[in-house]
Amino acid sequence: MPRRFVLLNPGPVNVTERVRKALLRPDICHREEEFNSLLSSVRRNLLKIFKIEKTHTVAFFSGQGTTALEAMLSSTLKKGHKVLVLSNGIYGERIKKILEIYGSGVVFLETAVGDFPALSAIETLLKNTVSLHAVAMVHHETSSGMLNPLRAVGQLAKKYKKIFIIDAISSLGGEEINFKKDNIDFLAGTSGKCLHGFPGVSFVLVRKNKLSAISNTSRSLTMDLAATLKSETAGETRFTPVVQIFYAFDEALKELAGEGLARRIENYKKKNERLVRGFRKLGIVFLIDAHDRSHVLTAAWTPPRISYQKLHDALKKKGFVIYAGQSLLKDKIFRVANLGDVSEKDIDRFLTALYKILNS
Repeated sequence: MPRRFVLLNPGPVNVTERVRKALLRPDICHREEEFNSLLSSVRRNLLKIFKIEKTHTVAFFSGQGTTALEAMLSSTLKKGHKVLVLSNGIYGERIKKILEIYGSGVVFLETAVGDFPALSAIETLLKNTVSLHAVAMVHHETSSGMLNPLRAVGQLAKKYKKIFIIDAISSLGGEEINFKKDNIDFLAGTSGKCLHGFPGVSFVLVRKNKLSAISNTSRSLTMDLAATLKSETAGETRFTPVVQIFYAFDEALKELAGEGLARRIENYKKKNERLVRGFRKLGIVFLIDAHDRSHVLTAAWTPPRISYQKLHDALKKKGFVIYAGQSLLKDKIFRVANLGDVSEKDIDRFLTALYKILNS
């Protein structure tokens, strides 16, 4: 068997043996009761973990997180609807691109990496642009490791009666999210990041009193959110799902339920604090200010004495996989995530390896 790499990229993540072994369960047909029972378990556990059984429902898709994101955006917003998109990185830009592909009008409020649109500017637009139907944003901008102000924007969306749409693909399960206080109407997530499953199952969480927003808005066959919800609520699937990945996701959710969501988030904070302390000792410079950084991923400037590629390759030889920067930050920064089954001991070993490489 290949060696175990400690994956310090923001997904796919290291999973526990318990989750991995779930892949070996018997083959089943997705049109039979066995899969219906599995899907019901995943649905029930996911809603229960976030304490939203009464307020939200969920639709599952076989595909990466962006599949759920596209399903959410294309199904929620009719052609011609205007959406205020708040962006400070690659994934905010992705929301804009998807909306433009489907013909939705976009009001794009953008800032540089490490910044976020001023709340006063957001409120001015919401107050004065009557045609705005919704507000869309990324919670954790993975390209920089910045955690955006979910609650503050959610409160503005509620004040001006706009639908609030969130990409929480890389934050759900690792950062604090309160669906009620944050006024979340639609949220896209995935199995293969902070929920510690394998990649392949994505989902959209939908506030029940906003279901009317997705009626008769189908612009995709496979990513039709309303049709998917209707089918899965009835215990059926529209297309062939990734059955074994659902097995593993079900086990990952049971594992999270046993650990407790609050403890999972606290463990993420502890691992991240350990990583940050180690970076400081090594004199590594952070991309994002401390009060804006997530506990999921840390981005730092690549030390001038080594290229990103050499740093990546040297660390991989020692069993650690880091992540490159994107777009204008390519080759300028490196990113280290602490998602998945990565322990504090793994973080310590990584920091030791990093010290030796930088001082060799």
